[in-house]
Amino acid sequence: MTEPLEKLSQENFSFSSCIKTDVWHPEKEDQGYEWWYFDALSDDGKDGLVIIFLDNFIFSPSYNSYTSKNKNNGNAPQRFPAIAFIYYKNGKPIYRAINEYKQDEFYASTDFPECRIGKNSFRLESAPYGSGYMLSINVKLPKKRILRAKLEWLSIESDLMKPKISQSNSSHFWNLVSPRSDVTGWINIINRKGKRDAKIHFRGSGYHDHNYDSRWLPDTLEDWQWGRAHFPDATAVYYRYKEIKKDEISKLFLVKNDVLTERNAIYEEQEIGRDKFGLKYPKRIRITTEDNIKIRVKQQQIVDSSFFYLRFLSEMTMAMRDGKPRKTTGFTEHLAPKTLKYRWLDWLVNMRIGRNGKSSLLP
Repeated sequence: MTEPLEKLSQENFSFSSCIKTDVWHPEKEDQGYEWWYFDALSDDGKDGLVIIFLDNFIFSPSYNSYTSKNKNNGNAPQRFPAIAFIYYKNGKPIYRAINEYKQDEFYASTDFPECRIGKNSFRLESAPYGSGYMLSINVKLPKKRILRAKLEWLSIESDLMKPKISQSNSSHFWNLVSPRSDVTGWINIINRKGKRDAKIHFRGSGYHDHNYDSRWLPDTLEDWQWGRAHFPDATAVYYRYKEIKKDEISKLFLVKNDVLTERNAIYEEQEIGRDKFGLKYPKRIRITTEDNIKIRVKQQQIVDSSFFYLRFLSEMTMAMRDGKPRKTTGFTEHLAPKTLKYRWLDWLVNMRIGRNGKSSLLP
């Protein structure tokens, strides 16, 4: 007999856009997770960046194995922090590093937006020209290379919506901290002899958000899809979130004239495809709101993939009530975490994760 669906109320999922709460939340349960996400696309659309700071790395076999065995037995908590850094060129990952660190190499403030994992850090800073996030990256790449980067996410749209509910151990919290940022900086690639092989200067438009939850992801989440697009006169962010045995939440957030509005959305999937790892995904998505805002998403190019997530470069077209179509390219993602429980996949996943100061075996 099929169990009835539970309603996923506002008490189960909280949206906000708040700098004050862009801090670490150690009060969540030990099996919980938290991450700070930064992405950007260059002005010409050819270069892309994704950088993630994680206090518990949700894709880590070490974290998932430990959590599945210890989440209910009261053992001493253990954390599995990690850094993910991916640089894309023409839709292909050129430099990719996922480095996991020991728990004593993690620090984050509960009072101020800043985090340090190993030799990597971000911090909210102010300058005469504005405020934003300064990121410093130092990660290991295969072939004994090192990637160093200094990047700035200067906030253009940020701090637009206060949290609606307080911390709860049965809620997911999504903080849309800065929907649009001006991103500048550089990336250096150092070879095994200590010589610089490449230097990349980056300039583009970026995005920053923050997620945390006290629950173990594979126990709660069935499917999670999101995307964002920077149009000349607006930023659009869509979010489709489906917990196990609960109704989905589909939202469209629109920032226009420095005002963030939240809308319920109808989310339609079209032309279902399958990635090389077996994960199904919609090639096309249609998003419609009650006030007739329409977004069409063509998930054209898979730029990163695994057994449980996909990242795309997608063509996104938006029509508002003025009837004028707007078109751009943005990142979209799809997360289906069921396979994170499958321990037989651990050896494959581990080959793409660097540990103990070493790079991963596979890029």
